[in-house]
Amino acid sequence: MRRTKVSRIATVVISLLMLFAILLSTGMSTIGAQSLDSTYLSRYNGELKNNMEQFFNGSVVQKLPSTVKNTDIISIIVDLEMPAIMDAYGSSDKTMSMVEFASGSEAREILKNAYAEKSAVLKKLKDKGISYTAGADYSTIFTGFELLITAGDFDALCDVIGTKATVMVGEVYKPAESKLVENDVNFYEGTGIFNSSDFKYQGQGMVVAVLDTGLDYTHTAFLDSNFSADRAKLGLTKKMVADLLLAKDTRAEYYMQGVTADDLYVSDKVPFAFDYADGDADVYSLHNNHGTHVSGVIAGKDSVITGVAPQAQIVSMKTFSDVEESARTSWILSALEDCVLLGVDVINMSLGTACGFSREMDKEAINGNVYQKIRDAGISLVVAASNSYNSAYGSDKNGNLGLTSNPDTSTVGSPSTYEGAMSVASIDGKKTPYILFNGSIIYFVEATNASSKEKDFFEELLSTRLPAGSNQALDLEYVVVPGAGRPADYYGMDVSGKIVLVRRGSTTFEEKAQAAQNAGAAAIIIYNNVSGDIKMNAGTISIPICSISQDDGELLAAQKKGTIKVSRAQTSGPFISDFSSWGPAPDLSIKPEITAHGGNILSAVTGGDYDRLSGTSMACPNMSGVIALMRQYVENEYEDIKNMPEGPEKSKAVNALVNCLIMSTA
Repeated sequence: MRRTKVSRIATVVISLLMLFAILLSTGMSTIGAQSLDSTYLSRYNGELKNNMEQFFNGSVVQKLPSTVKNTDIISIIVDLEMPAIMDAYGSSDKTMSMVEFASGSEAREILKNAYAEKSAVLKKLKDKGISYTAGADYSTIFTGFELLITAGDFDALCDVIGTKATVMVGEVYKPAESKLVENDVNFYEGTGIFNSSDFKYQGQGMVVAVLDTGLDYTHTAFLDSNFSADRAKLGLTKKMVADLLLAKDTRAEYYMQGVTADDLYVSDKVPFAFDYADGDADVYSLHNNHGTHVSGVIAGKDSVITGVAPQAQIVSMKTFSDVEESARTSWILSALEDCVLLGVDVINMSLGTACGFSREMDKEAINGNVYQKIRDAGISLVVAASNSYNSAYGSDKNGNLGLTSNPDTSTVGSPSTYEGAMSVASIDGKKTPYILFNGSIIYFVEATNASSKEKDFFEELLSTRLPAGSNQALDLEYVVVPGAGRPADYYGMDVSGKIVLVRRGSTTFEEKAQAAQNAGAAAIIIYNNVSGDIKMNAGTISIPICSISQDDGELLAAQKKGTIKVSRAQTSGPFISDFSSWGPAPDLSIKPEITAHGGNILSAVTGGDYDRLSGTSMACPNMSGVIALMRQYVENEYEDIKNMPEGPEKSKAVNALVNCLIMSTA
């Protein structure tokens, strides 16, 4: 009796303890759901939620993206993981060609086995009530098949297939199409130079060294009377030059014994100028406008042009000889040494050799011992990427594009390839016009005339139809000329006043245009017969002429005839210049790093004149000017840098931050 009573008491106590434990665990689970990632189960809003996905094996359990609806039709590729025909051919003695092997007995056996396995899978799907539509079969590259199912059946399908095959969700690709691109950058429409007039800083106190062909320092763009900088805040003065010469450390003194500050100092605008190629203090170049043009883009200022940083000073370092066409490395290195001694802020080098460095040991020596030390000195080194397009340029059969068997088309030039330099590619100084066809954008390439001057397709086409400057859009009729656009191909056709579309091939571009002109066509569009663009010379042809891509040409040609919309307002871009060298660098580093306007840039040239030049040589000074402005901005607006003592560490900090700010906009 006593023993039974004790047993009952024990049972009650145990029951109470168990109930207490259950209540406690429930409370802890509720807390866990609020503050912890519960491993197994948690109570939330009255529902049990599992958190088991962390234990899924990704190779077995497949999940569709949450954006896919259950009712969506998706393409499933099932890889049966069986030997394919290529696998078997690779293991054979290869006495037959791949084509012969694929029609042989071993290949037929592979197909038989694949069909049997596929049939087994499809039977399982049918037994489970999973609806599908059979698609393509695969046996050459891999052995498998396609099924179209609703997304809601995906999990069930994966369960049926299990680990015996690999399930892949097929991607859906949209067709490539031309789109309107707007690269809105402030630049002077008349010159293509970056317009910094609204920027607070104009280059005051910044010194930009230009290693180039020299400078026409008598040009109005570089006269002190047009130099608006505060003379009390100049980055380089005549006294500073004189003090440096007293130390007898400059390379200029090596080349010209007894040189004085009076020899080197031209003006406050040009406080230092020296010819390292010919060993004298006269940087005026009689036969090359390049250096003057570059300097004008950076910091020139007169009634015709305004440089990017008009209040910056120019240090002209002539590294090209008056008697030689090229610049020696020794002259460039001498100029760079003096750049460090002078404490310049930016070095502009619109020069270089295409296709990077020639020897790995040269790259290591020059990059490690010279250009990296320029960066270590806190100087911004800006170098043109070169003007060699890509190594496949001129390949008629492949439309200036590389081969899949040899995709290395890089031509980016050194010294821009060195780590210490910023490599600058070029975009055109003006926007690219386009044609509209049924709402599709078709970009075209202008032809050149007998003098190699670029023609203007829209202006020539519209000048007789609309007043000058009118942006009205016109719908103009075009017709497709069969064959190669020979005179005989126009037989029985009335193309008077119409635009003719002709396919490339068999005859020259000028012959095609001449035939169109003789037939009375208003203009001619030539489309490519391979991928890529066409650069055409139309000779003395007077009618408007341009070229378009193969895809766009075939789009128009498929209609036989139709209308295209043209307007002076139809422009896009600007885009990368076709001459700008491609990257990457030979060591696969990202070069060029950034672009600037370099196509059709108007700037100062020798003799007090102005001219339009194109090249990464023109993009480089646009970027150098911007960097000069950014250095002034950083030095004045960032308190931690502003309060640093003057010296290399401050310059390095400025350069590093400027690079980050510049590249964050690239």
